[in-house]
Amino acid sequence: MLSGIYCSNTNQEKKVSEMHSKTTVLEGFEMDSTFNPEKAKAIDRYFSNRFASNLFSGSVLFYDSGKYYSNSYGYANGRLRTKLSPDMPFQIASVSKTLTAYTILSLIDKGLLKLSTPINEILLGFPYTQLNVEHLLTHKSGLPNYMHFAETFYKTKYASLTNNEVLSILKRYKPALEFRPNSRYKYSNTNYVLLALIVERVSNIPFETYLKDSVFIPMGMMSSFIFTPAMSLKNQVVQGHSDNRTIFPEFYQNGTMGDKGVYTNVFDLLKFDQAIRKNFLVTAGTLDDACTPHTPCRPTLDYYGYGWRIRYYNTGDTIIYHNGWWQGYKAYFVRWKNKDRCVIVLANTVKGGFIKQTDLMSLMDGNKPKATAGGEAD
Repeated sequence: MLSGIYCSNTNQEKKVSEMHSKTTVLEGFEMDSTFNPEKAKAIDRYFSNRFASNLFSGSVLFYDSGKYYSNSYGYANGRLRTKLSPDMPFQIASVSKTLTAYTILSLIDKGLLKLSTPINEILLGFPYTQLNVEHLLTHKSGLPNYMHFAETFYKTKYASLTNNEVLSILKRYKPALEFRPNSRYKYSNTNYVLLALIVERVSNIPFETYLKDSVFIPMGMMSSFIFTPAMSLKNQVVQGHSDNRTIFPEFYQNGTMGDKGVYTNVFDLLKFDQAIRKNFLVTAGTLDDACTPHTPCRPTLDYYGYGWRIRYYNTGDTIIYHNGWWQGYKAYFVRWKNKDRCVIVLANTVKGGFIKQTDLMSLMDGNKPKATAGGEAD
């Protein structure tokens, strides 16, 4: 793994040391399962019907002001017919970006990093000298997606691609930027692989270990972990499926992290939601900036902040969310900005396509809202 911190002055080393000598724990969060019974019936009917039609397998949690409804439908392993339960951890794919961004922002609040910090000051030899941390967070870097260029440049596909190797490819081959940095938005997983490497450089700790000790455990996310190249996909309790029984095989790109790789369950993601609402580890001002539009995601009506998508609705609701899909897993993490509400859906089959956000909101609110072009982007 990477070693060394990008700034080795005495004050920086002292800050890193202090950061790991203090452990803050999220406390005071209580909830119960006395969810609105009519809404619970509607939610169960919706997902039961999808499961009966072979269009869904997964776990769900609907939370509203201390009350929640949770259930599972389908199988953790379609071949073995092992039933799912809400406490089982799923790969949450690109929803992992929300945790990566949150970790970066916590380092910024600790004074160990800045949005304006050039990437080549942290990742030595990084060839794109005009890029900074904010460009990565907002997908405005212009960097091409490693999932595409690795097919050309990564020769040993029998072994897991790692974050270090993505960086090495960028250094060696210098694939062209797709546009001038900060000029527009284009989603690229490369950005968040690099952000994970930045966490390692700044903390001098492997990314998966840092998140475990400094994010997951303090938040009480005890079922959460990051998949690493040392792990086996077949040993995971919840498998990703292309249909009801066919399990996705090992794939060389499973080894990268930051852009994906987090395994967690619906209850742990709810703890993350509550940590955000309590400004846990990250200050209120920084979180507000993270959930403010920094760029429009056209042609959709979405905007992107720092690790979050933002969508406005004609009901007056602002939704802060992220979806993800990878190797048979799909994840939906939908949060109301100004209400103590969230919806978490984790699926482990490709069949059934994607669930519309308006359907999930309708199950919570009883009516289907319409997205509008609200807000202003930087």
